[in-house]
Amino acid sequence: MERTVCNTCPRHCALGEGQVGPCHARVAQNGRVVAQNYGRATSLALDPVEKKPFSRWMEGSSLLSVGSYGCNLSCPFCQNHTISQAGSLDVAWQDIRPERLVEQAASLRGRGCIGIAYTYNELLVGWEYVRD
Repeated sequence: MERTVCNTCPRHCALGEGQVGPCHARVAQNGRVVAQNYGRATSLALDPVEKKPFSRWMEGSSLLSVGSYGCNLSCPFCQNHTISQAGSLDVAWQDIRPERLVEQAASLRGRGCIGIAYTYNELLVGWEYVRD
């Protein structure tokens, strides 16, 4: 069976056609490894910036936090393991295109929203969505 190597993280998984990586987020399709979780939000919340790993930055403001399923890590202390260690069939998700996410964050400016935080899982598994 021909395999395609995923270069998204240091694991460099070799996936057969249609095979999903151990991260639960990347799949081999047509000789490429793509983000199966692209635009699939499992969590969406308006969080205070103080909840994020920023020290004394924009105190009192909020960020629209978004995350998807899958993660290339398996930290035993993960507080989001029900999302990060899940696959597309294991957790509910909603399709949110990047443009719609930006619109949603902009609509929350009146509630102190200053931006978007991709969180709840390691962001490399969905780097294309973060980029877009």
